[in-house]
Amino acid sequence: MRQTRLLLRAVLLMLWVCMGSAQAEEPRALRVCLNDVPHIPWRMADAEGRIQREGLDFAFLDLLARRSGMQIQIALLPWKRCLAELKNGERDAVLSMSHLPEREELGVFPTRRGAVDASLALRHNRYSWYVVKASPLRWDGQHLAGAPTEGLLVGVQSGYSIASVVRELGFKADEGARTAEANLEKLARGHVQAAALQVNEADRVLRANPALAARLRKLEPLLQERAYFTVFSHAYWRRNPRQVLDLWRDIAAVRDSAAYRQAEARALEQAGHAGP
Repeated sequence: MRQTRLLLRAVLLMLWVCMGSAQAEEPRALRVCLNDVPHIPWRMADAEGRIQREGLDFAFLDLLARRSGMQIQIALLPWKRCLAELKNGERDAVLSMSHLPEREELGVFPTRRGAVDASLALRHNRYSWYVVKASPLRWDGQHLAGAPTEGLLVGVQSGYSIASVVRELGFKADEGARTAEANLEKLARGHVQAAALQVNEADRVLRANPALAARLRKLEPLLQERAYFTVFSHAYWRRNPRQVLDLWRDIAAVRDSAAYRQAEARALEQAGHAGP
């Protein structure tokens, strides 16, 4: 009888261990980090400027969760913290990040034949130079000219990839401000001599603030257009390479879907009525 009880206990223990292992192996939610700075129409703000869980980024992730069948957990954090937590594996993915060679140590970008695959980009954003109205600076698509540019101080949003472009051109990047609005204010006050900003953000601020717009101007042509990707942590890629490949394909499918296009149209209409 005692042997029977011992055998029963052993069997129950084995079942308990197996059940615990199965539970441990169940896929957890995909932990995605978003910049906590409002960016209309992707991340909307309330009247006090605080980010709401509303906008195209959230609509996109809802559609991605439905298509992939995965639960998605969203964290809203300062951009530099998003990048740090992607690198150390605390976050599985960062939504909407442009490629720089040095960013490959932070996470995994979609590639094809050894190059970043722009066909799997989430979206593209355009950057332009902004200067004060009286500035003699002009841009020919490759060079800033019209005034001495040695030591030129350029305002860029904290953690944004365009800072690397500014430095490659031989200028100093001031990353002290997190928003386009703050950078434009610094420019108007003479704290920087130019600003390199995403066009949709900067132009929206200027449309909403005629007094500020009267003091500044945008240089043509564009400074740059950049592709933005969903980037996965190296740790998540090592554990789930097949799933990551499937997710990149799902991301492209959601981006091109009728449901997302409809959400995009609604968000752009709402953005037309939104303040800075």
